Amino acid sequence: MSNFNYKRFGITFKWTELYLRKNMIKIFAITLAVYLFILLTNTITESYNGTPADTQQLTLRSAIRSCGMAYFLWVIISGTWFCPNIKTKQQRITIKMLPATNLEKYLSHMAWLAIQLIGMALMFCLADVIRVALFAALGLDWIQWGIPVFFDMSRVAGDMYILGVKSTAVYAAGMAWVLWAQSLYVLGSILINRYGALIVSGIHVILIVALVWLVAKSDTEAAATDTALTADAATYIALATFALLGIFNWITGYKIYSRMQVVNNKLINL
Repeated sequence: MSNFNYKRFGITFKWTELYLRKNMIKIFAITLAVYLFILLTNTITESYNGTPADTQQLTLRSAIRSCGMAYFLWVIISGTWFCPNIKTKQQRITIKMLPATNLEKYLSHMAWLAIQLIGMALMFCLADVIRVALFAALGLDWIQWGIPVFFDMSRVAGDMYILGVKSTAVYAAGMAWVLWAQSLYVLGSILINRYGALIVSGIHVILIVALVWLVAKSDTEAAATDTALTADAATYIALATFALLGIFNWITGYKIYSRMQVVNNKLINL
């Protein structure tokens, strides 16, 4: 049997979708509720007639930034629900009985996670539509649509410089860190049976503290020898490092997933 077949992958993905559909609906409902809360609490006080347009615009932009921060947080912790169906013996038996290779099963989880993240982004659009419709029904000045404001903010942000570095490079490095952090939670979801999110969060905090300490120490030593890295070089090094670490975590997760047994250690899947 070949390691990958599109028909088997499709069947496996369909099974994954049916098994995890309720979880996805809960995630989308929570995401929508958080977006609505952020948008409404930030904009409703500025939605009455007579509020200056520039004040409304700034308030809406602030709310959109908060929604963006919430989304990136969800991207990171989404790794915790990457493999929710391998925690018990019966779940592992079910996974093992699927007529598909480990690669097809693993990729079906990856595809399902990607669809969830896309859906969570689309929940912002739905929240914005609900906000505008609600304000219209209440007879309020509904500021303006948040969706075009979001794209305008993205366009302007791409033309800026942060500490002398093109903002797109800084954002790319930040996204690489987000995806690395997500891959760390994915690895924890596969490897650890109990308290995985808590353990990985603790490891994440320790790694970030260690990284900050190393950067501070290297800056001090570089200042003493006058060999400090430029901001550009530091940004691209961070981008490459987090990207490579993220790929390593995904590959390691697949290796552990492939070696998973029906009867495992109670704490870890080895």
